Amino acid sequence: MSKIAKYLNGHILGEVSARDSRLKQFSQDKSVLSVAPSLVVFPRITDDIRKIMRFSWQLAEKGHIFGITARGYGGSTDGSSLGEGVVLDLSRHMNGIYELDLKNKMVRVAAGVNFRELNLALGSQALNILQSPAGERLTVGGAVAQNLPAEKYNYGELADAVEKMEVVLSNGEIVQTGRISKRELNRKKGLQNFEGELYRKIDGLIEDHFEAISSKIQEDASYGYSGITKVKQADGSFDLTPLFFGSEGTLGVITELVLKADFIVDETDFMVASFQDRDDARDFIDKISKYKLNVVEMYDGKLFESAVAAGKKYDFYIERLERKLKTKMILVLGVTDKTARKRLSVAKKIARAAEKFSGSTIWAPDGSLESDIEIDAIRDVREVLRSRGGINKEEISPLQGVYVPLERFEEFYLQLQKLALKYAIPAPIQGSALTSVFEIMAEFDFTKVTDRQKTMRFIEDIAKLLASIGGEFAYGAGEGRIFGQYTKINIDQEVLVVYKQIKDIFDPQQILNPGVKAENAAKDLLKIIKNGR
Repeated sequence: MSKIAKYLNGHILGEVSARDSRLKQFSQDKSVLSVAPSLVVFPRITDDIRKIMRFSWQLAEKGHIFGITARGYGGSTDGSSLGEGVVLDLSRHMNGIYELDLKNKMVRVAAGVNFRELNLALGSQALNILQSPAGERLTVGGAVAQNLPAEKYNYGELADAVEKMEVVLSNGEIVQTGRISKRELNRKKGLQNFEGELYRKIDGLIEDHFEAISSKIQEDASYGYSGITKVKQADGSFDLTPLFFGSEGTLGVITELVLKADFIVDETDFMVASFQDRDDARDFIDKISKYKLNVVEMYDGKLFESAVAAGKKYDFYIERLERKLKTKMILVLGVTDKTARKRLSVAKKIARAAEKFSGSTIWAPDGSLESDIEIDAIRDVREVLRSRGGINKEEISPLQGVYVPLERFEEFYLQLQKLALKYAIPAPIQGSALTSVFEIMAEFDFTKVTDRQKTMRFIEDIAKLLASIGGEFAYGAGEGRIFGQYTKINIDQEVLVVYKQIKDIFDPQQILNPGVKAENAAKDLLKIIKNGR
């Protein structure tokens, strides 16, 4: 065990591991990259993190950078949960549900609790975090750091559910965020510590770049620190919380959160619509937009062709096969309302709208357990592609979050398939019509040097394609280690200055997640790309 490991082991309650097997385990996330840490730490309490941060800060003051990376589930697709220094796994111990205020419908939780456990606990009181992202294993802190979109569209974004946070800053100080009055802001700015410095400098930054912040930054973007637009309100109130959404652990380590819960009042009935023309599918989506559905998922017909070829059977698909109808696009629709009567009424209207399109079919489950299983199988069809690829085949998982304007979808899809031919790979697509965020499921064999090189070229070509149709990377993912060079192309230069200053204010020693939300050259990324599973 290294000297640093021994030191930390003697000063914190959590476990410190430098075992090769553990380091290998934490050298990968859901991205195409592999970065081995020096240590993995499983903190038990916030004070453990405070001590580690303070230790790293002191090392940095002596000229030794020992980076700190916070990690929850480890589901990052952009490499942001990887780091060469210390990786902090908050999911093992710091996963408690501390307090539930039923009167105000507030819950205080540790950052490492996952949404499945949280919503199960809240469910006993008929409550839920309505803005929960898809993925039960996702930790609350990790989802906030990634600024992941909510699973159900009409309930708002995850940011809407977060009231306050506890954050450990880069020097080890602990701060409580939340909206404060103008008077309280002035008191905070008078503090002679790192927290006071943060409030003074961030407030000054907003004043100096007010026009750029208010007019040149897209709210809720996952790249940069777009939350700066929401920090200071017109009444002078102030809240640092928005800055941590999409910050990817580069500004501080989130340890606790206070979330707004709400009563579970709605149920969702699912329908499946299939089209032999993608333009028809798009027109159909426009026609049913007035019903304000919570789920409108789009699936490339190629996914189901692959699934059927692999022996999978889908009830809704049998009729189409018998009629020899080609399937270009499949939609999964979620009709949400309190009453079954209202859901049925909307479902009938949707069915009538679908019938007006030639070569379309509509399948409405009957609410049975078998139908629920069928819907789950449809929504998991992408797993077929993953399982058929062979032991060495792997998706370019960073492409799980690309924003494509829906009106340009057909153009994007056709150009994408040209790239698929160029690189001799399958590139089916699936995503949400409500958010216009899609996943490109391209596969490469990372045991081959040529495929690892093709991966970065493919990402670069996708970046150019997205720019040409007004799309972008990083929706619900962030720059991580991969996308910095691409996302910064389309960002105003003054805004880039603002983002850099935010990072420097919170992390002057550059110890928090080094290399994340930065411009990493493709040649440098090739050095850390995985070489197989």
